[in-house]
Amino acid sequence: MQFNTIKLSATAIMVIGIPFCVNAAVYNVTLETVAVTGQSSAATAISPDGSQVATEVLIGPVGLHYSEEMPYMVDEEHIINSYKTLKTYCDNHLGYNTCNSWAAGQWYGLKAEGTICDAEDSNQVCYGGLKKEINAWNDGYISNITAAVNGTKTNPFGAGVSGTPPLGSANPDSTNVVINQILNSGSTVGVSSSPYFQNESVYARAFKVRGFNDTMELLPPFSSNQLIPLIGQSIAHGAIIFSGIKITFGSASINNMADPNNGKKAPEGSMLENLSSCIMNVSYTDRACQYFQFANQAAIWVDSYTNPENARIIADFQTGTGNSSIKSTTNTPQASVKSASILTGETAPMMVGFNTYNDNDFYVRAVKYTPILDFATCLTNLNTNASLRCWTMSLIPGIDLRQNGNIIYSYTVANDINTNGIVVGIVKNSRRSNGAYAETVFINEGNSTTLLGMSQSALFFPGYNATVAAINNNNELVGKVDVETARNRSRRQRGYIYLHGSAPNLTDLNNKRGWLLDDLTNDGNSMGNNNQFRIAEAFDIADNGNIAASAFYCVGGYNSTVQNALCNGTEELVAVKLTRVTGDIIPRVYKVSNVSRSGGSIGFIGLGLFAFACAFCRKK
Repeated sequence: MQFNTIKLSATAIMVIGIPFCVNAAVYNVTLETVAVTGQSSAATAISPDGSQVATEVLIGPVGLHYSEEMPYMVDEEHIINSYKTLKTYCDNHLGYNTCNSWAAGQWYGLKAEGTICDAEDSNQVCYGGLKKEINAWNDGYISNITAAVNGTKTNPFGAGVSGTPPLGSANPDSTNVVINQILNSGSTVGVSSSPYFQNESVYARAFKVRGFNDTMELLPPFSSNQLIPLIGQSIAHGAIIFSGIKITFGSASINNMADPNNGKKAPEGSMLENLSSCIMNVSYTDRACQYFQFANQAAIWVDSYTNPENARIIADFQTGTGNSSIKSTTNTPQASVKSASILTGETAPMMVGFNTYNDNDFYVRAVKYTPILDFATCLTNLNTNASLRCWTMSLIPGIDLRQNGNIIYSYTVANDINTNGIVVGIVKNSRRSNGAYAETVFINEGNSTTLLGMSQSALFFPGYNATVAAINNNNELVGKVDVETARNRSRRQRGYIYLHGSAPNLTDLNNKRGWLLDDLTNDGNSMGNNNQFRIAEAFDIADNGNIAASAFYCVGGYNSTVQNALCNGTEELVAVKLTRVTGDIIPRVYKVSNVSRSGGSIGFIGLGLFAFACAFCRKK
């Protein structure tokens, strides 16, 4: 993923001897959204029947993800709020030699031509970057990410928010909107920031982020804590229908952040010593309240309840091994529901996600939320008795963080579950493997968990990094995966599909489980529509096999059908829909060559792709 255009030198490579034959590919590629020059887009959600597509347009790096309870899944202290702490994260968890540039892009943003801004850019004419959000109090703010469904913009909080907002007028073009799920009806679930309200020379937002279900603002649970009703947060990852009742799931604030007196929690450039004043002066006029964080717990919203907009909590925070430390007073726990499904033969929804466990530090761990025996009665009573727990929580087995006494994973998280009870997610390795802190895909069925590797598919070489965004009910999972083994820098990645177990369409894909989507979109025609695209990442997959994705786009087509063919014009990152058809598989050839890239934007090409990937983190 990247934020701007890429210009490639056509003289840097000459491809010869490529056969020209035209066939029908397995997927047809349809362009969904073309962002304006200097921006990028992606199709991030698709309806279960494959008919509806949600797209997002990103202007620049996000710094911190808009749809993530814990920044980068490791910042339990809420101290990643500066160039320095972004670089520290990169050093410790990404291991790039280019962490200075990576952190600069996330903090300062990018210039229009795609190069990275830094402290020397006195005018700061930059796009995206966390610094812009920190400085919004004085400078105002323009949306960094916008969302749409079938081309129609979605902005649920653009006109304002519930309750009593900050004084002043709301700017509808100052929200950041993420769509995490779209239903067959076109109904959307996601998360949005509050618009900024201008009151004379000050710009204040009502809250950092809250979930939405179509136009409904999803509130935290009822609380005697004054901060939570005013600026508390929520995130909605999706919704499921149970006996005609819509249950929206995600997370909601239940307590204040730990240790707000800690000066490290005040963002760089905020002119604040710490954030403690927000507790003593609960007001939009206190700048500290603009950056205040919360402990967020797994939550649901039920449309049949008396107050459907208020969250009900479904779990409790855990202590894990029973080990404790001083960090339990400085770190803030988090939990969330990422996906839900009613399993075949069952009547109540199984859910998956994560919860933090205290094991001499706070760690994110993948969990299942299993409905209790009398679930229907419990759900009814939860309307008036918020203390009930209608699900029991358990760790997903086989991916313990601590093995043989040592921490081997930084975190584990479950991203999706299908009606067959198959759970997919990621484990983040805390040790280097082949020059990378690898993110490995896991698949769980009951008590059995498999880490995907070479024995499953050649896509998953030792030390690979991948995401797993979604799995459909035909056991087809999608995401992105490394396609090179470079060390100590961000690697080139491409979208993939993997067919697990008894996937019914396995024979249609030559009985090979793992494929790069570039291979399945190749029809052998260098002049055809599909040759204008190389699939960067897959974000969602419908039951009919249609996929929401992002792709590199070269108007008029690349100069051949090989995977790394050149674009003689301008290359952009765009939102695409992949429609499955009956066709032939023609694996793309990879040509070894020297490619020169103009514009001097190494940081943009190498780092922007990774940053854009993180911005569109998994949702379901």
